[in-house]
Amino acid sequence: MGMFPIGELRTSIPLAYHGLGLDWFNSYIFSLMGNSLVALILIYLIRFIGTNNIKFFFDKIPLIGYIFSKWEKSSIEKSKYIEKWSYLGLMLFVGIPLPITGAWTAVLISVFLKLKPFKSYIFISYGLIISGLIVTYFTIFLPNIFVY
Repeated sequence: MGMFPIGELRTSIPLAYHGLGLDWFNSYIFSLMGNSLVALILIYLIRFIGTNNIKFFFDKIPLIGYIFSKWEKSSIEKSKYIEKWSYLGLMLFVGIPLPITGAWTAVLISVFLKLKPFKSYIFISYGLIISGLIVTYFTIFLPNIFVY
């Protein structure tokens, strides 16, 4: 689950903990490994293929092309805020567990900002560690708030 776009750690940790019955540590580690692995693959794959080639390919598939176009526009807008913070901005962007602030978008932003791939991956991974810890904490303790 952590490898899929959109949900990433935000869905894989609660699903592993509550749905699959894994303990919190394994839920966190497996989700983190999956999400960071896909970030590493994407950061080099997108740079190798190029965003224009990817966009050209996805434009041939109506729904996928539309989704990619929206994602690209959103990433370009967010990259303007991250640009002055550079790598630290990537880490903070990913570290806040909100929708569309995950590793997939951060990888695309790092490509647009022409940041170094491996250094970007390291800071995205730091952000995933922070985000994963926050999500794990809320996954464990938030359901207990509603229990009397």
